[in-house]
Amino acid sequence: MRKWSDELIKLSREYLNYSGTSIKSLNGDFGILSIDYKNNIYTIDIHDSDQVLTFKSVDEIINAGWAVD
Repeated sequence: MRKWSDELIKLSREYLNYSGTSIKSLNGDFGILSIDYKNNIYTIDIHDSDQVLTFKSVDEIINAGWAVD
């Protein structure tokens, strides 16, 4: 299974805590991260798509194949 480098995962753990961060997926998608800090809900709006993904943690985002761009 493909995965991001350890360096990029470490960087992602830091920057995926900021709303507005540009992100990319292992399958070639790109998006913008939005965070509802009050409810601890992370959403990714995928570019050129109506698709919105929802996560509960930074680890969940990374495990789904996303990283900072």
